Amino acid sequence: NQFINLISNTAVMSPTDVWKLTDPNTKPLQCDQVALGYFKNFAQNKYETSIEIYYKDLKHIIDYKEGAKTLMNSAMELDLLDGKGYNYGSEVFIRKNAGSLTGWISYTYSVAERKTTSNFDAEQINNNHYYPASYDRPHNLVINANYHISRRWRISGSFSYATGRPETYPEYSYTNKGYDVVQWSARNKYRLPDYHRLDISVSLDESLRIKKKWKGNWTLSIINVYGRKNAYSAFYQKTTPLPTNNYKSYTYYKMYIIGNPLPTLTYNFTF
Repeated sequence: NQFINLISNTAVMSPTDVWKLTDPNTKPLQCDQVALGYFKNFAQNKYETSIEIYYKDLKHIIDYKEGAKTLMNSAMELDLLDGKGYNYGSEVFIRKNAGSLTGWISYTYSVAERKTTSNFDAEQINNNHYYPASYDRPHNLVINANYHISRRWRISGSFSYATGRPETYPEYSYTNKGYDVVQWSARNKYRLPDYHRLDISVSLDESLRIKKKWKGNWTLSIINVYGRKNAYSAFYQKTTPLPTNNYKSYTYYKMYIIGNPLPTLTYNFTF
């Protein structure tokens, strides 16, 4: 049972989060989970491997009414809905611990589905049918490698890939009595573009002497090597119809945090 919940609204350009305690109008989240895993090491622990599957059954999940406002809302419970859902998936992990080349590979396949349970039409999302949760990202792959060129020099790389986050988009718009009306899609019907990024770094240790009081190392790294513009969020904004936007009243925008290669230089020390 969970008696404090994170109220997160990702339907805006900059997501807002609010913590809310259970009260007479908001039931505590209930979760039953079962997991099964197999773990085995090889070659005198040089290699670590594991595979795990899991299933979660969830009751009294907090969901949101259409157009819910979570920021500075003194009557939050009026915009919340009671729902249920399930999660399931599998995880595979392989690690190499010894040798000039070390690192690990992790792959996860997961599904997170939600649905509302109300009998009232105004409190139903997608007619009480299951839909992907906001953090449903079926595929997640991470590859991390470290190569020791010498005792002092090493090069590292990290590649990550994930399925795009579900989103709700307007599908068409029309004018009614002089007002622009936007028709939105079913909840979380679409997804952001898939996320992938490569980071690399080169490190130099200043000294390997055990008894030296001051030890430092330099690291030169490049984040997002190939300049992938991974969308952090997507939103529509009302615009003036012009030839540059094909005379649209609403224009689709994507916001990203790091859209170009970002070099960094770091010095770490211990004493």
